[in-house]
Amino acid sequence: MMKTPTFGQLITAATFALASVAALAAPAPTSPEDVIRAYADAASRHDVDALLALYAPDVHKFTFPATSTSNGREVQREKYLKNFATNPDLKVKILDLRTLGDKVVSHDLVTGLASGKTSEELTVYRVEQGLITDIVYVERELH
Repeated sequence: MMKTPTFGQLITAATFALASVAALAAPAPTSPEDVIRAYADAASRHDVDALLALYAPDVHKFTFPATSTSNGREVQREKYLKNFATNPDLKVKILDLRTLGDKVVSHDLVTGLASGKTSEELTVYRVEQGLITDIVYVERELH
């Protein structure tokens, strides 16, 4: 005769099942290129937590040629929240992506800016162990 599971056993089984489905639904990016595609996708969704999850804790950001704009993952949270609030229609479209070892160069088009302008960017990322450690932005407004 089969025993009826207890409430605790049912909760444990349900929790395990949900965790398993979540893990299958959103696998961690594995290659540097996958990390950058996930990064652009998270930016287009305005998903701050997903963006931050792709950063190394001590990520360094620069604008070309070598102007430091910020250091550290948690510094980015407020910047992203403010940027997405100011630009609620912001989208990042990858036009071209090139990988050279742990570096990825992404040619992007950024639309939906509150100014009504569009930005074209070349961004160089360093990705180590599935996390972005360094970013160098080169950008120009198109109109």
